[in-house]
Amino acid sequence: MKKLTFSALLFFFFSPLCISQNLSGTWEGELQVMGQSLPLVFNFKEVNNDWSGSMDSPKQGAKGIGLSKILFDGLMLHFEVGDGVIVYDGLFVGETIQGTFKQSGMDLPLDLKRSPEGNAKEKEVKRPQKPQSPYNYEVHYTGFSNQIGNHLKGTITKPFGNGPFPAVILVSGSGPQNRNSEIFGHEPFLVMADYFTQNGIVVLRYDERGVGESEGEFSSATSEDFFKDAQEGIRHLKSFDFVDTERIGMIGHSEGGLIAWMMAAEADNLGLQFAVSLAGPVVPIPSLMEKQTEDVSRSAGNPKELVEQQVRINSRYYQMIIDSRDLNDAKSKVKALVNEEIATYDLSPELKQQQINSLVPALEKSLNPWFFNFIRTNPELYIQQIQIPVFAAFGGKDVQVNAAQNGNRLLELFPDFDTGTPKIKNRTFLRVFVDFRSKIGSFSAFYLKI
Repeated sequence: MKKLTFSALLFFFFSPLCISQNLSGTWEGELQVMGQSLPLVFNFKEVNNDWSGSMDSPKQGAKGIGLSKILFDGLMLHFEVGDGVIVYDGLFVGETIQGTFKQSGMDLPLDLKRSPEGNAKEKEVKRPQKPQSPYNYEVHYTGFSNQIGNHLKGTITKPFGNGPFPAVILVSGSGPQNRNSEIFGHEPFLVMADYFTQNGIVVLRYDERGVGESEGEFSSATSEDFFKDAQEGIRHLKSFDFVDTERIGMIGHSEGGLIAWMMAAEADNLGLQFAVSLAGPVVPIPSLMEKQTEDVSRSAGNPKELVEQQVRINSRYYQMIIDSRDLNDAKSKVKALVNEEIATYDLSPELKQQQINSLVPALEKSLNPWFFNFIRTNPELYIQQIQIPVFAAFGGKDVQVNAAQNGNRLLELFPDFDTGTPKIKNRTFLRVFVDFRSKIGSFSAFYLKI
């Protein structure tokens, strides 16, 4: 067996020399995101023993994004962007900083090297799809309280006039998300809200609890909690006179797509008329995550043996969570699981111990309330209860929610789905959504239930 290590799971390497390094200046690195390269530039400055800094994303046209909570002890670096929306942890190794970039539930390796003087990347990519004011519709800043009293802030966009208009609520994916579902400089929910509102549909989008202007604690919340928040959002939408309560629905992306299934299953109680799931999980979450591990690892160019190794340990890890009584019980089993798995590798005792020392805390840290409950979720249980029209789409290049795996299972659950051109007479929202689909590229799977 080849000597392999968990390159996709472990991103830290330890320097044998504990020599303080110089952080001041400009550093560059490239994120590999779903097979694409995203250059990032970081600028650090120390004044009176306090660090300040900024991040540029030249390819996305973003400059001077402020860094917060910058901690540097001469070897280890930690900083955040947007109150934890982005988190980076790294370690000096020679002349580079090797570490992990975390955003929206994704942990991505990101190594930084010092930029030559005046050689920061300046190339920008224009985003013509981003709406620009003045808008040809009304924009209202609003808020509502969830079931535990957190006040969630958001934005309602409505067409000019009294209505009543059909309406939708947008629910974002995993990880801390603001009302625009902002990630890597893109603001997909802002683009969607703009398009739908211009076509006669009221849209509510909101900052998740503990994100942006919303109150609450994000880190302790589960998918069930986000489902309850979305329920209150629906009730809030229905309170406006300009909303047609007989034509109200929701759109969810990724984990929000899972919440779309949950909401659709409770449609009678919520007064929900339709739901849209974009890249929403269909298969049981452990199966989804195993395929995600495989696809992400392959897209990173890892050899077959390493891919299989990563899938195997993650599969065992997910099953251990399912078999555990509670979160603390799961955490108590991590070390034994890792020791047992690493013992099978053709590595020296020293390398095995390094693997154990790195992997155990990484897995223990990932065991939070959200992940524990997410892994134990089976979306099929909700999908089988749905009695309202639903639309689902999956991206052919998506390595987070595999299109074939989830789309094919959806067809098995609903063999009467139409996978051709949908017949959506008198369904204003779905007509607009299908029109919008042509603006953002084709999906590999397309389903409609009337």
